[in-house]
Order: sequence, then C-alpha cells, then structure tokens
Amino acid sequence: MKKMSMSMVIGLACVSALLAESPTVTFDAAGIVRIDGKPFFPVGLFTYHLDTQVLAELHELQFNTIINGFEHNQLDLIHAHGLKAICFTQDEWFEAAHEHPALLAWYLTDEPEGHDKTPEDERERYLALKRKDSKHPIGLCHFLFEALEQYEHACDFTMTDVYPVTANRDVPLVNVGIHMDEARRVHGANWPNWTYIQDFGGPDTDGGKWAQPLPHEVRCMTYIALVHRATGILYFSYWPKAPQTWNSLGPLNREIHRLVPWLVAEGKELPAKVSAEAVQVRARKVASGGVILAVNTRPVFTRVDIAVADVPADALTMLFVNRSVPVANGVFRERFGPYEAKVYTWGTEPAVTLAGDE
Repeated sequence: MKKMSMSMVIGLACVSALLAESPTVTFDAAGIVRIDGKPFFPVGLFTYHLDTQVLAELHELQFNTIINGFEHNQLDLIHAHGLKAICFTQDEWFEAAHEHPALLAWYLTDEPEGHDKTPEDERERYLALKRKDSKHPIGLCHFLFEALEQYEHACDFTMTDVYPVTANRDVPLVNVGIHMDEARRVHGANWPNWTYIQDFGGPDTDGGKWAQPLPHEVRCMTYIALVHRATGILYFSYWPKAPQTWNSLGPLNREIHRLVPWLVAEGKELPAKVSAEAVQVRARKVASGGVILAVNTRPVFTRVDIAVADVPADALTMLFVNRSVPVANGVFRERFGPYEAKVYTWGTEPAVTLAGDE
C-alpha cells in the first residue's frame, strides 16, 4: 500500500473542512472563548500573506490563530493546519467564512476611531452582521482610551492595541493593562479582551516613531496583559524584521500554552497585594491548586513582599524554573529584575480539554 504524501494529507483535511460544521463560538462567565463548549485561548499573529513558509513559522512559534494576510480561499488550508482565523467582514469574506470551521470571530473594524468610523455607524454594522451570524462573536480593535467607551455598543469583545515602546522609551509599559482595565470598566468585570502585543519598531517603522522592543520587553507586556486577565494574546509585528525578538516569541508562546489550563479552568480570582507598585500580581485558584502571575513593570531591580489570600501551601513551585519559594501565612518575598515576570503554582495542574486538541 502506498503512503500518502503531505499534499494528499492536507488535501484530505481540506475536504474534511468542507464537510465539517461551523462551530458555535461563545464566551463563558469568565470571558474565556469556548468553541462548541470547549475552552480556547487565542495566541494570534497579524500576518501579511500566507504560504507554506509562513505556515511553518506559525507552527514553529506555536501560534493557534491567524489574523489578516490570508485569502478567503485559504480557509480550508488554515483549518487543515489546525489554526483558527479572525476574519474581516466584507461580503466576500462573509460568504466564505460564516459557515467555515476555521472561523473563530469577526473583526468588525481595526481602530475605527482612527478611520472616521462613527460609533453609530459601527453599531449599525454590528447589528446587521449579528442578524446574519449569531454563532460567532464580533470584535473591535481600539488604540485610543476613550474609544473603548465611545464604541461600547458595537462589539462582543474588544481587542486593544497599545504600543508603548516608543523611540525614546518614554511611555510606561503599564499602559497595556490600563486600557484593558478601561474595557472592563465599560463592559463589566469579565468582559473578554484579546490584547495586541507590540513586536515591531525601528527607524524604518512609521518614520522611526517606535523602538524595536527587545525580548524582555515583549515578555513583560505579555505578562502585564495576562495579569490584567487577557483572554487572548495577539501580536502585531510588521513580520520578522528583528530576528532576536521574533525568535523569542516561540519560547514565550510555549509559556502561554503551558499556563492556559490554569487560566481557563473553572476557578476564581484571589485577592493579591504587593509591597511595591511597580510589581503587578494576579492570583487564581482552581479546584486542584492555583497560579500566581507577577510582573515587574519598571526597568529597575526590585524586591517585594507578595500576599495572596487562601494559599494553603507552605511553598510555591516556580513554573518554568526548578525552584521552590517558601510561603508564610500567604506571604512570600521575591526579587525581580528589570521588566521580569515570574509564575508560581501550588497543587496540581487542572485537567482541561481544549478546543482543537486531537
């Protein structure tokens, strides 16, 4: 019996995409996206074209979601590679995507506040699309703080794109989280927010307005987003102009995927306090244990005390590092390097079946 070639395998997968039913995509009470009831955490990239080399890089860097850059006749290919797509809403895209299993969500408009799109117009477009497709959520992306309230009634989730690594590095990285907090102030405490992380910059980008973020800055912004309860992480890159930073996304995305079971399992957020404002902390308890995310948002070394309620353990295990941290009455001391992020767990990792797992 002859073995099937890779092209034959992908061809069969494309046929299966045509036969598969489009899943229903919703959000649970914590703002986590669910695909036919199973949790999914988007780790997405804004791309500029799609071919076999780009697909290989997406897999190398462990992305599971693709935004922009692909053609509507490539949805079968995207599905065959186990990826989800966030699609724009022009008529040709709607016809191609609304019943396709690759579709995760609709991208109503990118930064409407910068493209003369009024809140009233976006609300009308949102309602019209909702009438045509109630199975997939509709999102808006905003770069202006005030736009989050202005366009409140024109989306099911928000994407925030705050890019603080300017040429002079004079904008605080915490702005990433500040915009996310505003989205939840407007919409509610468990509103879903998929956060864009800056991966671009340099003298040839927008006239040199941005610096090229280094890997530690990208990781810091990502963990700020996770501390502020991002329910998806997206990257905007202008593609890989800086190999050092681009290649760092692979290890970073592997960290995110390792964290996902702790973030999407049924559980509750725990109160957390820290002795220095520079360090931001999030704690979450699940049935079998819990996780603490902590990130130093400033470019200085700092030592802090972190207090988390309801931690039953007398020691925490550092995820990604072979180290144990002693805890006394829910309090532990830690030293952080500039923009450094750390993750601690107790108990056992929650068992979660994610959408897309085979």
